[in-house]
Amino acid sequence: MASSGRTARNRGSEPSPGQRRIAGFAAVGVTLAVAFAVATGTSQASENCDGLDAAVGNNLAFIADQLVFPDELTEARIANRQAVIDQLEQRRAAAGCTGEVEVPDADPNAALNGGAAENCAGLDVAVRNNLAFIDGQRRNPDALSEARIANRQAVIDLLEDRRTLAGCTGEVTLTPGG
Repeated sequence: MASSGRTARNRGSEPSPGQRRIAGFAAVGVTLAVAFAVATGTSQASENCDGLDAAVGNNLAFIADQLVFPDELTEARIANRQAVIDQLEQRRAAAGCTGEVEVPDADPNAALNGGAAENCAGLDVAVRNNLAFIDGQRRNPDALSEARIANRQAVIDLLEDRRTLAGCTGEVTLTPGG
């Protein structure tokens, strides 16, 4: 009789198969929720409002310079920079940036560079930075990686157009020497 009492007590304290299944699903759900929270926090950290604001400001400054010192390529340059600004504004919105970016004054030294403030080395660095971001998204993808990659590729395409307009030559790759 004592052994049958033990069996009844042990059976009552062990979870049923249904309870085990529910606990398993709950554990998987918690794990997925934590993984999503970590991934979301990590991806948001990759976008910096100050950096995005600075990039928008730099492009606005370039447009202002082009308006003050126009040449035969001004219209194309402004259209290109406006497309870059539109991409940056999308990234600012996705990152939760809320501040207004001011239009800086035109650079009085821009006339010394034919009205163009383009710098091939700077454009190459910008392309390389975007390639590195894409590479990082491909190595550690999350739910938003595909959209981020498409966004950055569009920025690279615009930067390549600017490189062409500025007379930059050579292909930009992830490795600085490549």
